[in-house]
Amino acid sequence: KVKIIDLIKEGEESGKRNIVISGVLLDNIEKKINKNEKILLIQNRRGFSPSVKCSDCGEVAMCLACKTPLTYHKYDNNLKCHLCGYIDLESFDNCKACLSSNLFYMGTGTQKIEIILKETFPQACIVRVDHDSVKDKLNMVNTLQSFHDGEIDILIGTQMIAKGLDFPDITLVGIINADLGLHMPDFRSSERIFQLIYQASGRSGRGAKEGQVIIQTYDSENPVIKAAAKLDLNEYYKIMLEDRFILKYPPYSWIIKIEFIGPQSKSVLSLSNKIRRNLLNKFKGLEILGPAACFKEKIKNNYRYQ
Repeated sequence: KVKIIDLIKEGEESGKRNIVISGVLLDNIEKKINKNEKILLIQNRRGFSPSVKCSDCGEVAMCLACKTPLTYHKYDNNLKCHLCGYIDLESFDNCKACLSSNLFYMGTGTQKIEIILKETFPQACIVRVDHDSVKDKLNMVNTLQSFHDGEIDILIGTQMIAKGLDFPDITLVGIINADLGLHMPDFRSSERIFQLIYQASGRSGRGAKEGQVIIQTYDSENPVIKAAAKLDLNEYYKIMLEDRFILKYPPYSWIIKIEFIGPQSKSVLSLSNKIRRNLLNKFKGLEILGPAACFKEKIKNNYRYQ
């Protein structure tokens, strides 16, 4: 059984902003714990909050080497860049621009889910599995073995636990935010989200007991989310092939992406424009888009154009 929870509607009905775990999901988690059944929760974003903004001056804590927001990790009370590995070791309690303590932690990572659940269900054994908590392969294997042996009630993790697991006692899978990555500037992004939901849903009800899947989303009418909720591969294919035909995306074309990377933005852009000019009008049927900045324009002090 698969159920879609509209987080916008739930927020309006409850009068609460920024709902992380819906009332429906919390109720079902409690029922499963009382029956000694296992729960798998997927949130494909680690840390506590993906970005931190000062509510007074509007400053967002950024990685200077990558031009991307730093992720707040509550257990270490520091900021980390998930692209280059930079860690701001100073304790983060005040805005570095105006020294205000009025900070807004935007978004939700696996650490926040873990903290909320431990406060809500103190009697349950809750374990988080992501690249911060699992240091090596043996640690991962031991954690999964403990879950299999019934020592863990709730397993929280990123996409690394969304597929390949075969535990007959998992009767509830919760996808905390199915929209993550759905609107990335990549024509394959919806395909990846469909795969994640489809694979994660398949972890529930693999034994004799009936399985349940709860998908939380801010975009409940999205055709990809709806097709994934119905576990309907044919409908998903139909939707995607129609879109790709109109937009001339694969399989109705070939696409090559060429990336130019270097420490000087102007030089990188200049070179990519030179390559573009050299390719123009030389090949029949060739269309060239760009150059344009990559979605993650700067990583490890290198600028990126495509």
